[in-house]
Amino acid sequence: MDESLHLLEEMVLIRQFEQVAYLRYLQGEIPGTLHQSQGQEAVAVGVCSLLRKEDWITSTHRPHGHALAKGLDPSAGMAEIYGRATGCLGGRGGSMHLGDPELGILPSIAIVGGGITIAPGIATALKMKGTDNVVVCFFGDGAVNEGAFHEGVNYAAAFNLPVVFVCENNMYGASTPFHETTRNINVASRGAAYGIPSEQVDGMDIRAVRESAAKAIETARSGKGPVLLEYLTYRYVGHSRGDARGYRTKDEEAYWLAKDPIATYGDSLIKDGIASEEQVKEATSRGKKRISVALKHAQNAPWPDPVTALAPNIMFGNPPQVVEGAGPLELGPEERTKSIAEAIRETLDAELALDPTLILLGEDVGVPGGFGGAFGVYQGLAEKYGRDRVIDTPISEKAIIGASIGAAIGGLRTVPDLQYADFVFEAMDELVNEAAKQRYMSNGKLTIPMVLRCPVGASQRGAQHAQHPESFFMHVPGIKVLCISDPYTAKGALTAAIRDDDPVLVFEHKLLYGAKRKEAGSIDTKAFVPEENFALPVGQARVRRFGTDATIVATFTELYAALELAEKLAEEGIEIEVIDPVWLSPFDWTTVTNSVRKTGRLVIAHEAHLTGGWGAEVSARISDELYTDLKAPVRRVASRDIPMPFSPPLEAAVLPQKEDIEAALRSVLAMDHRREKLVEA
Repeated sequence: MDESLHLLEEMVLIRQFEQVAYLRYLQGEIPGTLHQSQGQEAVAVGVCSLLRKEDWITSTHRPHGHALAKGLDPSAGMAEIYGRATGCLGGRGGSMHLGDPELGILPSIAIVGGGITIAPGIATALKMKGTDNVVVCFFGDGAVNEGAFHEGVNYAAAFNLPVVFVCENNMYGASTPFHETTRNINVASRGAAYGIPSEQVDGMDIRAVRESAAKAIETARSGKGPVLLEYLTYRYVGHSRGDARGYRTKDEEAYWLAKDPIATYGDSLIKDGIASEEQVKEATSRGKKRISVALKHAQNAPWPDPVTALAPNIMFGNPPQVVEGAGPLELGPEERTKSIAEAIRETLDAELALDPTLILLGEDVGVPGGFGGAFGVYQGLAEKYGRDRVIDTPISEKAIIGASIGAAIGGLRTVPDLQYADFVFEAMDELVNEAAKQRYMSNGKLTIPMVLRCPVGASQRGAQHAQHPESFFMHVPGIKVLCISDPYTAKGALTAAIRDDDPVLVFEHKLLYGAKRKEAGSIDTKAFVPEENFALPVGQARVRRFGTDATIVATFTELYAALELAEKLAEEGIEIEVIDPVWLSPFDWTTVTNSVRKTGRLVIAHEAHLTGGWGAEVSARISDELYTDLKAPVRRVASRDIPMPFSPPLEAAVLPQKEDIEAALRSVLAMDHRREKLVEA
């Protein structure tokens, strides 16, 4: 009886939470937006009542019921949707992002289907740690039309992961009927496509929900892999505040109201002699009173201090530090000369040996006798560390990155690989909406130590295998961006990235690898690399050549063109300072500004497109902050703003050439605005 009345009380609690919140929202007390789930309480309570604290759930933009059923304090939940400091996430999440990692509640994901790729990653971490804990992934019927559904469920099935996928099929995606968006409206039937058990259940009957969920959770706990559950349920309210539900019929609503999970369950407890009418009323009253307390708490709670909005320790696990001085390039014995590819492999090898929580994952990274990744970097690592740590994945970029993020949240360190940086756009949602934001949305409760390796650059492969997306991610707060142009950096900066507690995107140019398979136009970058692993400071640039007449800041192939050009100009008595920024985010503004103050002239060279390239940000900031020090305008040299063509002469016409850098340099060397102003005065 106690359990039955507790289930009733929990459903009432969720219903009352949402009804009270909605009324206060209409009164203007609650900012933003509110998505409710009245009618779906049996699914949330029925499933979550069977979970342990150590189990995890992922939820949607309609998360109140799931979070409360998993154990979230109603006061903390109400304060969160009020945007108050005592909210479960300090007011950083709001209604659509409720959660508490300490309770196994991932801050809910407002992107439809977003949690379906993250859940397998958390499950990977639980499995690798030897636990029998599970992940329950909630999503709506609309999510099954997302690519994330296929990639996430297939990934979990392929690796036999402990995930229970729970579809709350309320028949509508916003206002569009589900049957109008797909031919197969039986979501449970899709489990067969992935070779996993599945079941369709009445989601308005909490007993049926618990019976089916208990079997599914036991299947996942016992190591038998994922299960797909479809609960047929109904949302009594509209999609959001302005939804008058004009697209529904009165008969339809009446049918589902007669199946109200709270009313029917309460009646059944009395009818079956499990509880008296008075006990049902008392349980209902307890649920409502708890929300009354939560409301008063939220109304009286303080607003967050605006200063904390900018707190770096909330956005980053390892907040960027101001680096004093540029890093060195050390010299050493010839036998320790390595290529970039060799230095990366050596680094991964050493870090895998040092840290048992580190895993590598991606396409073709660990097949015995296989490629060892698109550029052979991973060869031999799977044989040495096992395929449970060097993991071959499906060709599923969203799932690879989602799983990497989830595993990192679950306590592992992950190094995913997508073969080419161009494919990163397939996983932009996971990177920009999850990896970059989950720590901040969680009020600093989560860390995501993930390093994504991204080969970039033109090499006669055409427009879809030649892009430079690093500039995109310089614009995304919460992600660190590393550009590797030499073997010493490959080891020291990659080691630092792997040991960092934040997501890092590492960009490497295909023509600089020095791998066994030489690319047309490859550049010899072999250099000394210390045998021991070492970590360079995150955010530290490197001065590759000192000079006094002008500064060039360049990455990848343009860096080597700049160094060659500097040697040529030195014969004319012109001394050029060449800087490799190494990190685009955090950017070493100190090293660059000190150099430009000294030389008074700046040329920026990169293979990324001119418009919106990272050089535009550097140019804007230097021009703004050092305008009195500049002797000439800042010049940028970059690829033309068109897709990269395949044919070598066409490709060369698009790419920045050494002659372009030289022309830009000579143009700024011919100017001295400061002297001209003095003459005019």
